[in-house]
Amino acid sequence: MYLDRLEFKSDPFKAIDPRCRAGAGVCLILAATNISRPAVLAGLILGAALALRKDTRRVLGRLVPVNIFALFLWITVPLNALGTRLFAAPAPDAPGAGLGAAFNAALIYTLRINAAALVYMALIIPLGIGGIANVLIKLRFPPKLAALFLLSYRYIFVMYQRVFVAALSLRLRQPRQGILGRWRSYAAVFGTALVSALFRSQKIGRALQSRGFNGDLPLTRTFTLKPGDILFLCGAILLSAGLLALDGLLRGPGFLS
Repeated sequence: MYLDRLEFKSDPFKAIDPRCRAGAGVCLILAATNISRPAVLAGLILGAALALRKDTRRVLGRLVPVNIFALFLWITVPLNALGTRLFAAPAPDAPGAGLGAAFNAALIYTLRINAAALVYMALIIPLGIGGIANVLIKLRFPPKLAALFLLSYRYIFVMYQRVFVAALSLRLRQPRQGILGRWRSYAAVFGTALVSALFRSQKIGRALQSRGFNGDLPLTRTFTLKPGDILFLCGAILLSAGLLALDGLLRGPGFLS
């Protein structure tokens, strides 16, 4: 949930009750993280991508940091498999199986995190932090947990903006220095931002207490459950179960493995 140019401008499921959307998203994400067939994961990715087709550029921008982690996995897991083959005794009946298994695991993990991220972008992110907080309150989550979630989300962006402005100012004004001195300067900037965040959080806490805030956020949205919302949630549950069942049926020797 970004507050900048990567913020979504369209919501394909705007008419669906937020509670049903959140439930459907959780079911599909849990299914995506338990599927092990690349073909099934690719189908889920394609469906979520079609739902987000109006925000293609923003979706691709959001997927960049997700796949950076996947890139590290592709680099490290095969190296680990090669190291195992070089320094450990391989199984005599399966030479070279370690490297193939490593690539297969990296592929499945990459598809899983992309599928989960796309489902999250389609169903949950467009709700916004206020909508998610209202859903948590309406579903009887601990009120202080919802308040902490909302305030933490907001302050993460305050800290990000402060560190970004300070680092930009440092680059524009700093004298010539070596790499070690530069990183010391960045460490000082980050440390100053953390100290400032601590003092600001204390100030905000005193301001909230002086205004009578007891940790319970008010519900700011009226929820109206319609038959279509129930059908949407049931469809998402059935789709999740169907994907898991299809994944189990396709678990055979040599199929996309």
